[in-house]
Amino acid sequence: MDDMLKHRSQLRLANFGLILLVIFLSACSDGSSPTEPVSSLTPEGLSTATPDQPTPTPVPAIAAVNGERIPLAWYETEVTRYLIAQEALGTPVEDVAAARETVLNELIEKMLLAQGAVEAGFTVTDADVQAKIDALAAEVDLAAWMAEWGYTDGDLFQSMRLDLLATNQRDRITSAVPTTMEQVELRQVFAYTSTGAQNALASLNSGTPFEDVAYEYDWVAGGYLGWAPRGYLLIPAVEDAAFNLPVGSRSEIIESDIGYHIVLVLDRADRPLSTDALQVLQRQALQNWVAERLAMSTVEILGN
Repeated sequence: MDDMLKHRSQLRLANFGLILLVIFLSACSDGSSPTEPVSSLTPEGLSTATPDQPTPTPVPAIAAVNGERIPLAWYETEVTRYLIAQEALGTPVEDVAAARETVLNELIEKMLLAQGAVEAGFTVTDADVQAKIDALAAEVDLAAWMAEWGYTDGDLFQSMRLDLLATNQRDRITSAVPTTMEQVELRQVFAYTSTGAQNALASLNSGTPFEDVAYEYDWVAGGYLGWAPRGYLLIPAVEDAAFNLPVGSRSEIIESDIGYHIVLVLDRADRPLSTDALQVLQRQALQNWVAERLAMSTVEILGN
């Protein structure tokens, strides 16, 4: 148990972009609600056994997520696909051990999402999976594509099944993010040095308009940040100040890891989120869900 907890504590969350990468085959669900339950989330679920047969020896596994095993062979082929993908993107992997950990984290996250979908009542039938495979076959030479990426028929079928489940849960999480919320319109003076910030503050205190000072430090945009909801700005201290200041007022100097900020609140209103802001908040919602789910789950690393 100590080893299991040790391994569990060492797991690092892969970023949202990687989550999207591993479920790219089914970017959005078709909205159907199959009625046949899923017997298992992993390739082991493809085998069937009658009650009078002896219990089969478990397939070697890399990990178990809440009792659901991730077969070692499946993991190894996913590592190979990841390396191929990075090579194709022009970013060949130099640290294979780190790549293996990344793939394992992706599979664990994907399993957590799939389990969440099942708990929410979403089910996937063989017909649903086959429909996705048929759709892929209509776009590519399926046999050549499978050979290039190292898929067997069984691998592809079960990967598609897991993708459908994980994508459903992902969409459930991200669709819960409101598309309209309170936002503040901001302009800032940003200086890389304390001296620069103090000079800017002195100008403001002497009566120089904020916009004029802002253009001295940012001659392109004049420090205009636009509208921002909570959770969107990269500097938490700047965001806290922005949402606690009344419209028309400015902050004192705020120090951050990248420099020094003075923020002016231009306006405040409930507004539709920009596309970028919505995507950022959806990413955060997904990351938070995975982190919370991981914290309450039993993840056992069996070998690597």
